[in-house]
Amino acid sequence: MRLRCAPFAVLAACLTGCGGPAGGVRVEGPALTAIPWSGPAYMTDWYGRAWQHPTEVDPVGRIVLSRLTWRDWGSPQARATGEATDETCLSGCPGGHPPSFRVTVLLSDLVKRGGVAFYGHMRLIPLHPPAPSWTEGRDDTDLDVPST
Repeated sequence: MRLRCAPFAVLAACLTGCGGPAGGVRVEGPALTAIPWSGPAYMTDWYGRAWQHPTEVDPVGRIVLSRLTWRDWGSPQARATGEATDETCLSGCPGGHPPSFRVTVLLSDLVKRGGVAFYGHMRLIPLHPPAPSWTEGRDDTDLDVPST
């Protein structure tokens, strides 16, 4: 009888020793971070075309961005400096020329679609505030992101 109970006693001893220290598992070291995006990233223009770090683009149909120099393209927030121009002359085009101003462009809300990603939001920040009135409603806007 004693030999029959021995395996059960060993099994019970093993199972009670598997719980680890009282109070649960202790975790050390830095937390894991999200894996940064490494595929191609795009922004769409007013016409639905996709661009990678464009030097000139019409993102909202009324304002053309030009002379763009990008930093951090493909990261969660891409940044560029350049010029915003009132191509539709909503301002009345004083002097017969479309007005423009120096701007910082911030792209954010990177959305992954298969093996590529698209920026879903754009913000224009004037280098010398305030921004002209013709940018109102177009200076902080969502960009089109393909659905699939």
